[in-house]
Amino acid sequence: MKRIIIATILGFFVCVSMFGQGQYKSRYPDIPIVDVHVHTRRMSDVTNYLKVSETIKKKYNSNLAFWIGLAKPAEPVAEVKAASQNRMLFAVSEMRPHTGIVTAPEAVVALVNEGYVGLKFWFGDPHRVRDATITRIDDPRLAEYFATLERGNVLLASLHIADPNGPFDNRYTWMADPVYYWGQIRAFEHVVAKYPNLTIVAAHGAWLVCQDAQIDYLRYMFSKYPNLYVDISATGQYMPLVDRDNLRDFYIEFQDRLLFGTDGGNVGDNAIENVADSYGRFFAILETDQTVDGAYFGRRPVKGLDLPREVLEKIYYKNAVKLYPGLKEAMNL
Repeated sequence: MKRIIIATILGFFVCVSMFGQGQYKSRYPDIPIVDVHVHTRRMSDVTNYLKVSETIKKKYNSNLAFWIGLAKPAEPVAEVKAASQNRMLFAVSEMRPHTGIVTAPEAVVALVNEGYVGLKFWFGDPHRVRDATITRIDDPRLAEYFATLERGNVLLASLHIADPNGPFDNRYTWMADPVYYWGQIRAFEHVVAKYPNLTIVAAHGAWLVCQDAQIDYLRYMFSKYPNLYVDISATGQYMPLVDRDNLRDFYIEFQDRLLFGTDGGNVGDNAIENVADSYGRFFAILETDQTVDGAYFGRRPVKGLDLPREVLEKIYYKNAVKLYPGLKEAMNL
């Protein structure tokens, strides 16, 4: 009996570790998937993302159709779009708000009018930034900046806020001060409330998906602020920390406010298979009730959410098409 139990346990862990490595085949090959959160600037990375898509289709039967890049390409945008077979659009990237040095908001509006989909605004968290002079996103010095974006109808396509990780030289230390963390979240809420006509897509679930209490707070924010959306990039690593049924209920309840993303970076020639498998595991978490060996930025076992098709359609592409200018036309929808 003891040997049988041990063998059963070992078999379970083998299944867990292998699931998502090519065995999973999506039931939804007809649903196009848009990754709204990738970081790629080099032409070789752009073409390698196309190879990732081809690999995913063969291994997982999924249709990774489009990407939103959150950095200005190193090469001319028109050339990058052509290299991606017109399967990428880009956001303007603003990385210096903590110092008060930001691109003139009028210039951002002009770039969006020229074809960028919106603005990435990296206000990760001041405890991770050296020489920060602005420590809260609701600082009055940024007020006119956000007001100009609102007047110009610019999508805040990726707002980073309240990142709970440690400083860049010690990123894997969890933020030790919950009062400080929630102060940053409240500052974020002040911005969402102050600019009701500024549509905001907060990155990484607004870092409010790492605990069940945080999910409840995000429920409150979604219920109160119709201008707020989040992408789910890099959140797979935190799914084991919350109640699975609570998270599933949340995804279904707010299916109109969630967008698929990964936080994927540059893809080297030797990384195509690994990146495809990371996508495949993430798809399996969303589409099945199987235990999956983690997703992007996390390899702890996660029990899948088994979301209904209509929910997956919204998260995978319909919400993105609704928000990102030019996406519907680019995808020929």
